[in-house]
Amino acid sequence: MTENGGFRIELDPDNYGSGYKDPFIQDEDKLSLADLIPRILIERKSFLNVTEDNLREEIENGEHIHNEDQSDAVSRIDSTESDINEQPQQQQENPTETFQSQKISLQKNINSAVNETSLSLDFVSLLLSAVKPSLAKSTISPHLQKNVPIGSLNSDRLIPNDEEDETNQNNKDTLSGVGSAWKLQSLNKITNLFRDASINLNEQVLKERRYWNMINLVLSNDEALFKTRDPINNARAIGVKYGYGDSGSSFHDRGLAILRKDNISGEVSFHPLSNISNKLTEKSFKFIRVKILSEIDGDFMLTGQSTFENEFNSSNTKLINDIEKARYFLFEEDLFYQLTREAKTLINYNVSIISNKIIIEINHEIIEIESVTYDENNEDILNNYYQNINTYSSINNKKCQLILIYLNLMLCCYFKYNLKLKQKIPTALSKFKRSNTHPLILRPLLGNIRHELNLCNMQEIIDNLLKRFKDEIEFKVNEVGKFVNLNKKPVENPFQKSIEKPVSEFKLILNNKKNNNYLKIDVQLTTNEIFVNLIINLNIIRYKNAQDFNNNLNGVNVLQISFNDFNEIEECLEWTILNFVN
Repeated sequence: MTENGGFRIELDPDNYGSGYKDPFIQDEDKLSLADLIPRILIERKSFLNVTEDNLREEIENGEHIHNEDQSDAVSRIDSTESDINEQPQQQQENPTETFQSQKISLQKNINSAVNETSLSLDFVSLLLSAVKPSLAKSTISPHLQKNVPIGSLNSDRLIPNDEEDETNQNNKDTLSGVGSAWKLQSLNKITNLFRDASINLNEQVLKERRYWNMINLVLSNDEALFKTRDPINNARAIGVKYGYGDSGSSFHDRGLAILRKDNISGEVSFHPLSNISNKLTEKSFKFIRVKILSEIDGDFMLTGQSTFENEFNSSNTKLINDIEKARYFLFEEDLFYQLTREAKTLINYNVSIISNKIIIEINHEIIEIESVTYDENNEDILNNYYQNINTYSSINNKKCQLILIYLNLMLCCYFKYNLKLKQKIPTALSKFKRSNTHPLILRPLLGNIRHELNLCNMQEIIDNLLKRFKDEIEFKVNEVGKFVNLNKKPVENPFQKSIEKPVSEFKLILNNKKNNNYLKIDVQLTTNEIFVNLIINLNIIRYKNAQDFNNNLNGVNVLQISFNDFNEIEECLEWTILNFVN
């Protein structure tokens, strides 16, 4: 005890041993200047009146006080087991060991108190987390925060009846009523929670049932489904393939879409995906329209136009109609792409491409194949109300519709050809065809139309020659054989005429009335792989009499040549017949 009535305790860390180091006791000899100077200032408070005598006296008093304080501390520790006046000799004999044992016991009690305090704090923090989670996170221990979810502990305050004061019956009834009200409120709250959870689960079940019923409806429509990710929230989703990639199409748009689920209603909606970025995209639908313009009095007038056939609204489900609609217009887009690709090789044959329109000029007619933007609200354009104003303006409507059907069928044949080509064993030839093949859609159409015109022109040339030399010669045979290459073998493919170059023949047998000589003329009209070029093969054989002709003996091959122009073949036939007559 100091002179002013206070207590002063000093502990020597060296007396505790290395195994009982207290982390809260600092060795003043090992303190740094930054820690030592503030402690000295707190103890001394002022250095203004410091003298040598004061320092000397303070040192002497300090040693004396230290000895007394140490004796008092040992005495207090021993008094917990027995009275200090009865065992003075035992305290003086072993004070250090007694102090160590008491210190260890005190340290255990402190640790136990700290642990209990930490547990209490964790309990209060976890209880508080149900109401104020952010405040609870700052006080809860890391171990509890890692293993126990925030807000998992909650309570209501209830007042038990047995702790009420019996002398205050009114208070007791009031508090009892409050406690019952709290219990009832808690029960109602739990009931509402269970009811809300039940309603929520029921709604989720209905949403899932509605979602999977629509997915099953799409699957039952023979659609190809695949697993994918929603590009908006990266959630798992189901996609549908509505394109023609598996059917042999080589179009850049693969025709992929995602079936998105509405989180509120559970309905499934159809959303096409971009082929480049694999994100949701809004497509502008287009369809193909065929027009025929005929030359009338030097001007070209519209005489026919194909109609738009709405084939994608046959189902009662909007989702199925959306898929069929996207598939229909993807086919139209693919068809126009292939037609444009093919028309680029026919620029030299009166075929031109202007914006979204392919123009074919042939036989005083213009065939236009146009890609038109689809507008479901404009029924006048879809049904050709403004075009079918009279009979003459719609005289070629059927022809336009047949051309459009033919183009669609030829694209399907091209898909089938590609599919078979992919199934073959890779060879050098098939690889070459795969990288260099072009669809036969527009070229067969144009080639067969031109071939029919060529037949008419050739027949006209022959008829003119017959009229000119009818007095000198007699025409024994005048036959025309159309598409003779198809007649030589059984036709298994109904599109064989469209995928093989046309070959037609004219057979003429002339008899000279003067010398009874016979002249056999064979004219063959064909083309090459482009389908639009004109190739005329002429073969002429001369016989001296009817017997040689009938026995096919002693025939002289007069001429065997090919032409690419009707003027040349007309001049050649005229010169040959004239020479035969003379």
